[in-house]
Amino acid sequence: MSSSPHPIFVLAVLGSVVTVIMLITVFRVRSWVLRVLLVLIALLALAPTGLVLVTVNPEWVDARIRSYKDFYEGIQIGMTRDEVMALQAQIYPAEGPRRAPHIFMEEADVLTFFMDPEDPKSSLNCEAILLTLKEGKVVAKTYSPD
Repeated sequence: MSSSPHPIFVLAVLGSVVTVIMLITVFRVRSWVLRVLLVLIALLALAPTGLVLVTVNPEWVDARIRSYKDFYEGIQIGMTRDEVMALQAQIYPAEGPRRAPHIFMEEADVLTFFMDPEDPKSSLNCEAILLTLKEGKVVAKTYSPD
């Protein structure tokens, strides 16, 4: 059983190829009007590629995800629960621009955070950090994207 790539990925690849061809052609034509037109077409052809890049890397445009990923990357194996909570307070100060993640599950061997979407209408609400604890220390961490 085979599956085909999503059409936006096909458009992104084709757009990149068209952009390269247009930019190569820019150096071969003499008319400034044609050069400007080719550059504009090249930029327009890159739109699907930009959409794919932003979709794959939402932290480039969304500060909520950047902060959340900073929190995840700051959590180190061997940290205690108190150190994790101190890191959360450092990255998400009470008066800061971002709202702290919600603790979804807090047990002796599990600590799970869900990112606060900060906007009730946002569909982005399931980014999770899953921590496995043993003897009060982090032994495994998992980032679960939305």
